[in-house]
Amino acid sequence: MLGAIAGDIIGSVHEFSQNEDRDFPLFVARSSPTDDSLLTAAIARACLGGSRDYRAAILRAWADTCRPAVQPPIGPGWGVGFSAWASTGGETVRQSFGNGAAMRVSPVAWAYEQEADVLEHARLTAADSHAHPEGIKGAVATAHCIWVGRRTNDAAAVRRTALSYYSELPDLETIRRTHVYNETCQGCVPECLAIATGTSDYESAVRFACSIRGDADTLGAIAGAVSQALYGIPDSIRQSAVRLAHRYYPWIGSTLAEFESRFGPAPNR
Repeated sequence: MLGAIAGDIIGSVHEFSQNEDRDFPLFVARSSPTDDSLLTAAIARACLGGSRDYRAAILRAWADTCRPAVQPPIGPGWGVGFSAWASTGGETVRQSFGNGAAMRVSPVAWAYEQEADVLEHARLTAADSHAHPEGIKGAVATAHCIWVGRRTNDAAAVRRTALSYYSELPDLETIRRTHVYNETCQGCVPECLAIATGTSDYESAVRFACSIRGDADTLGAIAGAVSQALYGIPDSIRQSAVRLAHRYYPWIGSTLAEFESRFGPAPNR
């Protein structure tokens, strides 16, 4: 799950910048955890409790936003539709295909060993707030690719898994040339899976994802989550991300520590 959180924090300052430069500083003074980190930690908290009630976990994280330890330079940035749903207590099933379904799902791919369990829990994480078929598919495809990646460390195997959900994955040059800002699963997940499997390490994947003029924090979270499973995370990135997560939302830091203690991965592969 740290792959998603670190990718979110790195991308937080680039979300609306139309950034095209891959050689940006990874962490700056304004780098902050956004809703991607909060919801990833929420899913992890549910996994730690053995809960299938991801709706409750998501709503708890939404409420926790009001209680940062230190006010972050960049706020969570909750989507308008998601906030409207959460403010009612999630009373209805929301038919969204937003990329939020994919950016928060990574913990289930580490918490469950059996493929069928990973796919079922991935579906459950999206079922209340992102119930559109594309929302469900985005969550399930991302979790499935992470699970395959952590078991095989084989980018080709992850790519084959991705292609079982999406008919094609664009090449990296096409992504760089044609990507436009959007917040949909169908517009982001195939590209993130292509980035994670088309680059050779975590840092390269996140730098690419955060430099295509898009929804950088979420692209960084999704590509980073898959890339972590394949390649691990450099210790310098790990330390900076953990420090920032703990500074602004200590419960994210404590959840991450407990999650990695129970489910892995080891800090360095």
